[in-house]
Amino acid sequence: MTARPHSPLMPPVVLRVPACNTAIACVQHAVRWFVEQAAMDERKRFAIDLAIEELILTLLRYAFDDGREEGDLEFTIELHATVLRIEAACRALPFDLSMVPEFDVQTETGADDAALSVLLLKHMVDRYQLHNGGKEGVRFNLEWLRPLTHVKQLEDATVPPAAVPGQAPAPIAEIRPLREDEALELARLVYRSYGYSYVSDYLYYPDRIVARLREGMLHSWVAVSERGELAGHAALMMPHRDAGAAEWSIGVVDPRWRGQGLLRQISLEIIRYAATTPASILFVHSVTNHPHTQKSASELGYEPTALLLGYAPASLQFRHIHDTLAQRETTFIAVRPLKPLPPQPVYLPRHHAASLHRIAEGAGLTLNESAAPDHNTFEETTTFESVIEPAVNVAIVNLRHTGADLRVALARERRRLCLEKVDIIYLNIDLADPAAPHAVAIAEAQGFFLAGLVPMQPWPHTLALQYPNNLEFDYESIHAVGEQAQWLKALVRQEQMRVGE
Repeated sequence: MTARPHSPLMPPVVLRVPACNTAIACVQHAVRWFVEQAAMDERKRFAIDLAIEELILTLLRYAFDDGREEGDLEFTIELHATVLRIEAACRALPFDLSMVPEFDVQTETGADDAALSVLLLKHMVDRYQLHNGGKEGVRFNLEWLRPLTHVKQLEDATVPPAAVPGQAPAPIAEIRPLREDEALELARLVYRSYGYSYVSDYLYYPDRIVARLREGMLHSWVAVSERGELAGHAALMMPHRDAGAAEWSIGVVDPRWRGQGLLRQISLEIIRYAATTPASILFVHSVTNHPHTQKSASELGYEPTALLLGYAPASLQFRHIHDTLAQRETTFIAVRPLKPLPPQPVYLPRHHAASLHRIAEGAGLTLNESAAPDHNTFEETTTFESVIEPAVNVAIVNLRHTGADLRVALARERRRLCLEKVDIIYLNIDLADPAAPHAVAIAEAQGFFLAGLVPMQPWPHTLALQYPNNLEFDYESIHAVGEQAQWLKALVRQEQMRVGE
């Protein structure tokens, strides 16, 4: 075992073992030390042991052809403040989960034991991702959340500063960054607006809030009353410290202070702060079951660039605004540029060129369109980076490399994700890639249709397509505030109908 540098808690450990059955006990033994440090309970310890066993058995079966192929498995074990993460990597036979028959839970039958192994694997982890890197091999990421205290267990033991019945809300004293010792009060504030339905579950665990603050993934600002109460909150969320796009999110105001413009005041402070970060783009998911978030975003200079159908589950609740949703929550991606995007040439599908220029210009962005070559040469295989987001049950697929096998590879990846029973698949394509028009044509032939532009997610000029997995949407229930949003909603609806013909 060798240690890799840098981790929030301790150096990760890299373990390379031969691809054989004896690897199971070896990896389980190495992981158990980390499990003990994470203070996992017996139930979770059993789940981790079982997941490791089922993962290795699946890889041996498919990537190493039941032992007929030789090679190594490489495991990276990391313990973070809030999560235990295990990455398994191998370079062997091309493989993904679409090759594994689906296990029938009703009849408890499957084509072979591998179907049961994959089913058990999925249910033994809190989060898993599969990255098929073509000639770079396959990587599985498995994650288990550490046992931290939920706000529900803490709230009965704490009394908010102003718990006097009938007492008028105190005036706001200041707007400032959230302190670590206020994490519990932030969790309580989120509950007052969303109940326990907010999609970012970590907001109900004060320790996880603190960990994200320390890791630079969360930049929180709050409005504080003269009595020390958290009256309102908004934040920047970033996948890592150097991210090119930061999400304006978690905008919540205690019902007692609504109507005073607090969210706008907090958000203006965040915008000023964001200019000091590496981010080039601020963006927001503006919900569409009510117009309030879109109006707030528009007043702060955010303009819609994409409409993501069904991005959030219907269980999302807005207490005192809208308690139940009739369908999955659709969101507008609205952006506010902080810095110019790289002046790189982009290659637009001809039938989308005019629409994409209008979307970009509406948000203050520029597309430097270039003519795509008539003939593309695809010498390598197609590679995707696919991530399932369990909190919202969607899949995000980044097309990393377009190969000659794109048609077959995309169909296989789409089928795999549909069998995973995700509700929506979002496909991101880099418009700076000369093969982008070709990739869009193939994707649309398979039922994907336009969502819009999502700059810096992950590339400066990213085109988003979407594929609902047997879901229908009532567009009349989607609120669109402003001319650009109304036009974009009509465009997406038109594109879904065109592709579906």
